[in-house]
This record gives sequence, structure tokens and C-alpha cells, in this order.
Amino acid sequence: MRGSKVGLADLKRLKKDLQAEREREALAKRVAVLKKPESAPMDDMAAFQRTMKSVTPIKHAARVEHKPVEEPAPALRRANALGETPSRADAGVSDGGEITHLLSEGGTAFVRNDAAPDTARNLRRGQWRAGAELDLHGLRVEQARHALLSFLDECQEHGIRCVRIVHGKGYGSEGLEPVLKDKARTWLVQKSEVLAFSEAPEREGGAGALLVLLRQSEGMRK
Repeated sequence: MRGSKVGLADLKRLKKDLQAEREREALAKRVAVLKKPESAPMDDMAAFQRTMKSVTPIKHAARVEHKPVEEPAPALRRANALGETPSRADAGVSDGGEITHLLSEGGTAFVRNDAAPDTARNLRRGQWRAGAELDLHGLRVEQARHALLSFLDECQEHGIRCVRIVHGKGYGSEGLEPVLKDKARTWLVQKSEVLAFSEAPEREGGAGALLVLLRQSEGMRK
């Protein structure tokens, strides 16, 4: 009986040892499985390096240099200071020059060579009706010149042939001199689009206004 008891205890201990051995093997396998992914980062790095070989570096765009803006010409600066918009109409038109020899009717009218001699007289008689009017009262010389020349261009573009320019009689000017009256005549003579002008009749302004006949533009003739 004693031998049987001893043998039974040995079997139990052996069984326990076998079970412990199996648990150690199972644990070892689990540890091995957990350690295996450690090699993955190396594989990822290799894949990344292979991918980067086919990448083309981005070239740097050319730099843009901002150069300082050049100052406008003196005439343009004057126009900007006055709040005016420079126009092509101002080009080639001056404020000076003697035009008395070009005028007729006692200095109150002008007729260009390619127009009929009685054009100014017919203007005063009302043969052409004024389709637009410009009042220069209160403007300085540069402002008035720009306004008048731009006005003429715009009227010609719209097919308006006869216009009225109100320059005043000079009663409000320094020394009571009719500055704009003489300047307006000087500017009009220099514009080839102006066929003729005449001092307006009293009912339309008299000595303080001009009736101007414009040349018909090419576009309006067709």
C-alpha cells in the first residue's frame, strides 16, 4: 500500500511538472509572436526609400523683383493734383500763341480753311442747333483746358456737331480780365476737329459763350 501511495504522489508531481513545462512553452511561443513585428519598421523604411527614388524634387520658382514705380511727368503730376484724368485730347494743345490773325468778325469768330467762309455767320444765325453745352465757370486754366478738350472729343464720338462753350465775360476774374475767353479761343483753333466757332447771340450768352461747329467723325459718315 505504501508503495502504491508513493507511486501515486510521483505521478501527480510528474503531471504537475509536465503541465508547467507546457505552460512555459506556450508562454515562450506568445513572446516570440509579440517580438516578430519589431522587424516591420525596417521593412517600412525600405519601402519608403524605394518610393522616394521615383520622386522628382520641386524646382524653386523664379523670384519676383518689385521695382519702384517711376514718378509721373510734371504735367501728369499737375493733373493728378487737380483731380483731373489726363486725356489724349490734351496732347499737342498749348495755352499760348497769337491767333488774332486767324480770327474774323472783329476777333469773335473763326473758320477753318476747308470750311465755307460763311460758316461762322451761319452758326450765329442758328443754322445748327447746339446739342451739348459746357460751362467753364469757376475752373482754373488747366482744369478748363482739360474739360473743354475732353468735352469736344466726347461730343464728336457721339455725333454731336454743334456745341456751346460758356467761358464767361471775365467779370469775376482778377483785374476783370476775361482769361478763359481768350484761352478757349486759343484751344479751339488748335483742334483740327473744330471747323468754326462764333460768339453766341445775346440770347445764348453773347460775349460770354461760343457756338462751335465740329467736323463730322469718320464713323458717323458711314
